[in-house]
Amino acid sequence: MPEVSFDITPADRPALEKILSSSGYFYDFEIEVALTLADETFEKGQEKSGYYWIRLIDEGRVIGFANFGPNPSSVHSWELYWIAIMEEYRKKHYGSMILKAVEERVRSLGGKVLWIETSGRPLYEPTRYFYQKNSYELEATLREFYGPDDPKLVYRKVL
Repeated sequence: MPEVSFDITPADRPALEKILSSSGYFYDFEIEVALTLADETFEKGQEKSGYYWIRLIDEGRVIGFANFGPNPSSVHSWELYWIAIMEEYRKKHYGSMILKAVEERVRSLGGKVLWIETSGRPLYEPTRYFYQKNSYELEATLREFYGPDDPKLVYRKVL
């Protein structure tokens, strides 16, 4: 059974990139954004950067991660920015394992609501099902946010 870790180091950067690339969900520029957040975290630390991380490790190998942080315009809202599992480890409920760890960590840091944004493209149907299965409610739809026929869907869960 994989273990959850709350630290990341620069040595994890290649694994994060590989996980994101293996998914087939993210554009190259999105992968670069995630890696930029990791770089900022390496430089400043989680608390100062505002980017918190959870890694899922199996036999010494990073197989999944989540990145999240407090919304700076709220007194209690946090946002999940990234959650991804290495392609060959999907459908083993590891995503739910990481998401539960995120929720517990956010609660422990004083968060009350976790917000998640995702695409409305058909490719993301499994992602939307995953959030709903984990008790997230669709709160808003922003039509054509990411591009033509690609709305932003915003989910929330009170923790």
